[in-house]
Amino acid sequence: MAGSVALAHVLFPIGIVLSVLLFSYCPYRFVHWAVSLLAEGRGSAVAAAALLLAIVSFVGGCRWLAMFVLAYLAFRRRLARRPPRRQRFPFVSMLVPAYNESETIEPALASLLRTEYPHYEVLVVDDGSTDDTLTRARKFEGRHPRCTVRVFTKPNGGKWSAHNLAFQHARGELVLCLDADSRLAPDALRIMVQRIQEPGVDAVAGQVRVRNRINTVTTLQGLEYVVGNGSGRMAQAHTGTVLVVPGPIGLFSHKLLAEVCRWRERVDASPQEGTPAGPFESDTFAEDFDLSLTVLTMGGRIVYEPRAVSNTRGPDGLFGLINQRYRWCRGTIQVLRKYLRRTRRCPRIPRLVAWLSATYFYDLLLQPFLCVTGVVLMAGALAGGGDPLRLLGGMVPFLLLNTVAAAFFTAMHGDDFRILKYCPVYDLYHALLTSSVWVIAVSDELRGRRMRW
Repeated sequence: MAGSVALAHVLFPIGIVLSVLLFSYCPYRFVHWAVSLLAEGRGSAVAAAALLLAIVSFVGGCRWLAMFVLAYLAFRRRLARRPPRRQRFPFVSMLVPAYNESETIEPALASLLRTEYPHYEVLVVDDGSTDDTLTRARKFEGRHPRCTVRVFTKPNGGKWSAHNLAFQHARGELVLCLDADSRLAPDALRIMVQRIQEPGVDAVAGQVRVRNRINTVTTLQGLEYVVGNGSGRMAQAHTGTVLVVPGPIGLFSHKLLAEVCRWRERVDASPQEGTPAGPFESDTFAEDFDLSLTVLTMGGRIVYEPRAVSNTRGPDGLFGLINQRYRWCRGTIQVLRKYLRRTRRCPRIPRLVAWLSATYFYDLLLQPFLCVTGVVLMAGALAGGGDPLRLLGGMVPFLLLNTVAAAFFTAMHGDDFRILKYCPVYDLYHALLTSSVWVIAVSDELRGRRMRW
């Protein structure tokens, strides 16, 4: 771990220098190209597109640089933080909703029994599974050396309703939300409890790590979880504004979740019905983002703790991955629309608005525009007799920056450096998958196309 920390300190200035050089050069080249076209009296439309690309690339570069710096500052702050002289160990309720998790429920519960924490409970809710999930879960029911496992069952109603039912039976001062296909690291809960007891902290997001890196699809997800998700949460943690507490590992106080329920009754014009009462709602496909954004809208602070790891199972095929990301995208759009409706009736938090704009404005608009325009320009250059080797050579500095950044975030998260071998195709993976899924999801959401889990 000490070697990873030292490597992160070395890679930070290298990443800063590369970022400044690249994100200064790209806008300059686009502006120079536009000016040349206008001076020659031709290609005014292309010149306008080049100027727009200059602006977008400059904004994207500033965003990337700011997140890189904020992530490092949060990393430095975490290293400088001293553990408390005497840690308190409040009783914790672990909520585990499960639907057709026959293959994963037993290893997941076994990992929870290995948790290095003095006293806690595990509440499993079978959400009307059609396989033997309930039977397998009940093998663990009862008292164990450090915890008690209780198992409940209900008709199928969705993950949010299973979470709410478990919350109604939770006796803990703290509530840890988990997924039934994830495996919690033994020290994760202890680390998160230490963080949530810090002054001003309302919730803690842990690190989600893909455990089944068995092929290209799953290993690229492992890299994405570190470079995409982990870097964003690390940067957001510097201001206590982590936008998404991930479903596989998120710690809240029971008091806060009860206050969320009361706050929603005051703010929402038409409270939802038909699901067990609780902090999770059924009107989005991203209940973890919805809850996190509600906490932040209330003025709460959410931090990120990468040392607390939950090992999840990623889709091992391309179709399953696309289906998962489509649901995430649709859910994200639904939560953002819900947030905009709520801001008419409650004050806007400046730091929250800034992070939402920097994150989702870029993801929904600027990034797809850059990807599509870049592909069109490269195709046009090749069709016009451009040298393919020269075009590929122009991508080398970006590949170098991506590799340095990926190594930097991998070191901060203590992950396996072997995932870096997929850096050369990471941008292609991200552009083709994420951008295309975003476009489809936005289109379907605007058309009001119905979808089911």
